[in-house]
Amino acid sequence: MRVLFFGDIVGEPGLRALERELPALLERLRPDFVVANGENLDLTLPEQGRAGMTLASLERLFQIGVDAVTGGNHSFDPPDLEEVLGHPRVLRPLNHSPLAPGRGSLLLEKGGKRLLVVNVAGRSALPRAVEEPLPALERLLAEGEGVPVLVDFHSESVFEKMAAAYALDGRIAALLGTHTHVPTADARILPRGTAYVSDVGMVGAEGGLQGYNPAFLVAAFRLRLPPKGLRLAYAEGPARVSYVFLELEGARAKAIVHASFVEEAFY
Repeated sequence: MRVLFFGDIVGEPGLRALERELPALLERLRPDFVVANGENLDLTLPEQGRAGMTLASLERLFQIGVDAVTGGNHSFDPPDLEEVLGHPRVLRPLNHSPLAPGRGSLLLEKGGKRLLVVNVAGRSALPRAVEEPLPALERLLAEGEGVPVLVDFHSESVFEKMAAAYALDGRIAALLGTHTHVPTADARILPRGTAYVSDVGMVGAEGGLQGYNPAFLVAAFRLRLPPKGLRLAYAEGPARVSYVFLELEGARAKAIVHASFVEEAFY
């Protein structure tokens, strides 16, 4: 089984970059499933620095071949989050409140193949999560779907992500880190067959701070509050496209390729 996973897609620049690049990647890699982290797809309340997803942007992803969209701390930003998180192909962190809208896992089925996609968030990314991510994952695995499991672990902490990967080595096919928007150079297959990378990186404009114009974020960093008179906006410049390509054999990983490149400036 082949799986293609994209890191955090940041707004319109990232969405357009994926619309340009995904068709060629589908032709070359021929994945069975495509998954992307979409918690930064839209600016839902830019004056408050809030991101999230809208149904319109999600539909654009599905139209180009994305099978499922994972989330993170920004999953709960949109004013219409019930409608967005209620979409059958959208995930939010499993370890958030079970009473919150949405789901933390999704079983994908296509062409006789099955993949369980799971989304969790670390405390560093989602302090209000009601449960630690590792116990939430272990409880889900104990239910025994009997299919390969791909985990999007949304966290600032490399230790948190790597420790969880070793704890679950051989029980899941892959644990792929998201949240920082910065690709890490540590893709590997752990001893018992779990593919791992600390952070896939982002799909978004390269000329800023994690895909955003720095002005709002720097002011908020100083104040520790949303700055008055400023709005969160996207960065400019060529887009960086970051992804992981997995080849699975049964419930374990056979190969992992981590790629991150900047598109030509003429885009």
